Amino acid sequence: MSMHQIWLYDLFRKELRLTDDKAAAFVKAIEDVAESEGARKNHLLATKDDIQDIKSDVQVLRGDMQVLRGDMQVLRGDLELKIEQSKNDVYRAMFISGIVQLIAILSGTLAIVKFTK
Repeated sequence: MSMHQIWLYDLFRKELRLTDDKAAAFVKAIEDVAESEGARKNHLLATKDDIQDIKSDVQVLRGDMQVLRGDMQVLRGDLELKIEQSKNDVYRAMFISGIVQLIAILSGTLAIVKFTK
């Protein structure tokens, strides 16, 4: 028994007026609780292997991020190309509709002039 265990044993036996067996069992129970709490806290600590695993996972994630960035650049380029093509299609449609309107106006004017003569 360590000094703390003897001190607790004496305290339980004298102050709480427990029998020797009950005081020893009580000290043993407290020791078991303290050991389980210590083991639980140590379980939460990371080991060198855990840190190495985390570092390798971070490296994998960085590589995946680079791949995603590359994919995003490709998609952005495709989107910009489609937008440019759509703009050109709109400009072409506006130009053709303007020509058609001009022809319609000229035809209407010629028809009015011809009708008035």
